[in-house]
Amino acid sequence: MRPGIGFLSGMVGIGGGIFLAPILLLTRWADSRRIAATASVFILVNSIAGLAGQLMKSGWSSGGEAILAYWPVFLGVLLGGQIGSILASKALPEIWIRRLTALLILYVAVRILWV
Repeated sequence: MRPGIGFLSGMVGIGGGIFLAPILLLTRWADSRRIAATASVFILVNSIAGLAGQLMKSGWSSGGEAILAYWPVFLGVLLGGQIGSILASKALPEIWIRRLTALLILYVAVRILWV
């Protein structure tokens, strides 16, 4: 499953987590909270690998400066991730997690087809 997700992600130019979550939901692998957590870890590992690849391609000196230039984005991702995990684990009912996941998938699908 993972090579197929990676191939599809590379073809459309987005992360594989957007494909992994619906596949896990359709196969009833776990509840929505556990699937959201699994997809988040998958996205984190893919992001770190992509960042490492970019650093290796451009060299640390130029790549490191580019990373430092985007520190507000990293801060936003960290804060957004914390807020999302708190909402998903404590505040939102499971049906809303499913609906928000479906909305995100619909948004990505429209963006892929639109461009």
